[in-house]
Amino acid sequence: MTTTPSTDLPVPYEALIELGLTPEQIEDAAARRPRTVAFQADRQEGAYFDVEVARRKLQALGAFAHTKGRWAGQRFMLGQGLDPWQVVWVLAPVFGWVFYDEEIERVVRVIRAVWIEVARKNGKSTISSGISNVLLLADGEAGAEVYAAAGSLEQAGRVFEDAKRMLMTSKAARSRVEPLAEVIRVPRTGGILRALSRVAETAHGLNVSGAVIDEVHVHKRRDLIDAIETGTGARDQPLVIFITTADEGAEGSIYDEKHSYTEKCGSGVVEDPTHYGVIWAAGETDDPFDESTWRKANPGLGISPTLRYLRKEAAKAKSTPSYFPTFCRLHLNRRMRDRSRLIDLRVWDATAGITDLASARGRRAWGGLDLSAVSDFTAWWIGVESPEAGVELEMFWRFWVPGDRVEDLERQLQVPLKRWIREGYVKATEGDVIDYAAVQADVLADCRHFDMARVGYDRMFAGQLVQELDAALRGVDVVPIAQTFVGQSPSIKELQRLLGKSGDQVGPGRIRHGGHPVARWMASVVEVKDDGQDNLKLIKPERLKSQARIDGIAAAVMGLDGYLRRPRKKSGRMVVHG
Repeated sequence: MTTTPSTDLPVPYEALIELGLTPEQIEDAAARRPRTVAFQADRQEGAYFDVEVARRKLQALGAFAHTKGRWAGQRFMLGQGLDPWQVVWVLAPVFGWVFYDEEIERVVRVIRAVWIEVARKNGKSTISSGISNVLLLADGEAGAEVYAAAGSLEQAGRVFEDAKRMLMTSKAARSRVEPLAEVIRVPRTGGILRALSRVAETAHGLNVSGAVIDEVHVHKRRDLIDAIETGTGARDQPLVIFITTADEGAEGSIYDEKHSYTEKCGSGVVEDPTHYGVIWAAGETDDPFDESTWRKANPGLGISPTLRYLRKEAAKAKSTPSYFPTFCRLHLNRRMRDRSRLIDLRVWDATAGITDLASARGRRAWGGLDLSAVSDFTAWWIGVESPEAGVELEMFWRFWVPGDRVEDLERQLQVPLKRWIREGYVKATEGDVIDYAAVQADVLADCRHFDMARVGYDRMFAGQLVQELDAALRGVDVVPIAQTFVGQSPSIKELQRLLGKSGDQVGPGRIRHGGHPVARWMASVVEVKDDGQDNLKLIKPERLKSQARIDGIAAAVMGLDGYLRRPRKKSGRMVVHG
């Protein structure tokens, strides 16, 4: 069998070979790649992959054995109770990337927070129990405090009890620990491993060196997780690992926050070398009953879960409609919501190209204005006819936020808003609400810069600003766009067409948008709902709960309504589209 090195991995290929993986094992793990990989550890200044550090952690884990099921008694070692994908995508990257911290004058790991999201029966709780023991006994941490946390006492206890039983499978570990009913102590170092399931248990104050938070999707409140995360401040290299399956689509939950942050790191919207995340999940359009779909959410398929088990669960979902959403969530790791992602970010990035606002002066253009809430983002979109062959429109955006709200918005949305402002992608207006006079001045200047044909807007927050624009823009139609299925669907589908997507087919895009980072972020999170009659409507995020914003895409959709209705010559006569 001929294999070739995989370069798109979070660990150097040669390092994996040194860790004892064969080329075939590496390629098998590469074939089980997560849908989302949030990996930026190599961007940390001075970061390097230390094979010996990673090897010591794997050897420490290998001292323990499985305690349940058909793998009971097998050590966590390659070729026994440890799968290559677990090494390649979880253990090696988390423990092997290090850098020399000049402030504390020691080498420490880069990654401090880990998000592992995968379907049920892929060994999440088992591997988390093993990692807990490594953090307790083999992390070089004096007085280690490691916590097994979950949304319920039963779940927290399950991880804790598994960890306790694993410790008893190692002669060396047994001699070092004192296992009690609610805590495991390490008398020589003062270390402890304890289960947590409610914030009251943290009243004494935590000094967290490590934590494994299981089944994040069942946490109804964020207090416990906040207590754990804020309890890491006194440690040199704390590690908090989140392990979960998808939730039911609740917006604003702690799961939603952490899942969204991982997606942002994975797409490059947010830069954070200390955060590592992997999400195995089926796509929204994948056939849920196709075995190739199951592999996208189940990297352990064939071992755990078995094909026989998933075939049985799929048959149940097919014959019992009420079980279908549960099957999709638990076994395909799909968030089951009545909405779908509008834009594939890979398609969006492929249409970035190069745009130049100054060189587009005088061309025919269409505008879209999403004024939104006065304390949040306001967006202005311009679509300009392109002279480039095969390209219909060049797209430009302006964004505004209230200057006094920048800190709060950056904290809530977890995006680099201050950097975007410094780089000129967003304008911060004075005060704690949007300065609509500044918005109006910029919009008027742009309309005079181009041959503006039409401006579409959402009447909800329009008010006086739009009235003044309408009066100032003589010869330009300023038109409200209904925020309904019928009102939005034609221009949403036009955006899909321009991006190169028609039905299930993807072709060359017919736009250039310059890769504007704020618009890219909004494109990565925008969702639509279908009314069942093939009409689409944008889903507006709940601003007090959600980390998503879609104002730039909403502005584009309103502007494209005018582009669709533009007069064009056809067969010697003028026609109006729309």
